[in-house]
Amino acid sequence: MKFLTILFLTLGLAACANSPKQSLYEEIGGTSTLDKVYGLAINRIYNDPRLAPHFEGVPKSHLRKMLTEQTCELIGGPCTYSGKSMQEAHQERNVTHAEFYILVEHVQQAMRLIGLTYAQENRLLAALAPLKKDIVYQGE
Repeated sequence: MKFLTILFLTLGLAACANSPKQSLYEEIGGTSTLDKVYGLAINRIYNDPRLAPHFEGVPKSHLRKMLTEQTCELIGGPCTYSGKSMQEAHQERNVTHAEFYILVEHVQQAMRLIGLTYAQENRLLAALAPLKKDIVYQGE
């Protein structure tokens, strides 16, 4: 009997060790979580006088859909981003480094409000960070 208990425990541990690692997308709760994050963040962004001018003429619902879709793809979800490239979308908007970081703060606050851990938040931001070079105005 003792042998069978040890055998089942060993097999159970082996099965856990061989199970595929969960993507960040799955870990945070998928598209519904991303949609909540961006819903909160976008309301803050559109109400921030430092950022609102950059989003004139951009419907909140469209921005929310594009951000959710793009982030989903970047963190291992099943989505395919269908929007413009970051360079094309931000062309002639002249986004400064300061404005970029203000936007990031709004997204971080939203992540915290819905209960993401700091580790999840950092992994999500790390996936988005490479986009900065195509968003912030580089000058001439």
